[in-house]
Amino acid sequence: MQKSPIFALLSLLALTLAVSSALVGKHSVAARGQLMCGGVPAENVRVRLFRVKQPKKDDLNQMLAETTTGKPGVFLLEGDTNGFPLNETTMQPVLTFYHSCDEDPTKLKKNGYRKFNYNIPGEYVSLGSKPKKTFDFGTLNIQLEFPGEKHDKKFEERKHARV
Repeated sequence: MQKSPIFALLSLLALTLAVSSALVGKHSVAARGQLMCGGVPAENVRVRLFRVKQPKKDDLNQMLAETTTGKPGVFLLEGDTNGFPLNETTMQPVLTFYHSCDEDPTKLKKNGYRKFNYNIPGEYVSLGSKPKKTFDFGTLNIQLEFPGEKHDKKFEERKHARV
């Protein structure tokens, strides 16, 4: 029995739609950089990658990835919206930094970490679960005070991974 060209065309269309729908909703982003505290690499800086800007308190369910800088002050983060509900798959990615550069260690518990955000340009958001390019943040001296910087007295650890 020979299959008609219409059947072949419909099969191809169905396959294309299945592949497209698997990709729709999945977005990814990656960022890297180096942080300095004055002339010294900034160690132990918490860096979080959020899907969207956090208005007040961090919604850890919106966090895509997090890391802590080591001795060279370098970070590399990669995250995607896999596992998010379909109505939460768009991205306006934001890096959030928590640090104690130039803070009195004895007052850290009272004052909390210094915290500031940096928006990642939309051109670095890729369709699919693997980023096609990485936003290179460059080298940043976090000794400076940034616009919108504040102290976060209630830094919250992520208790479990998003499924």
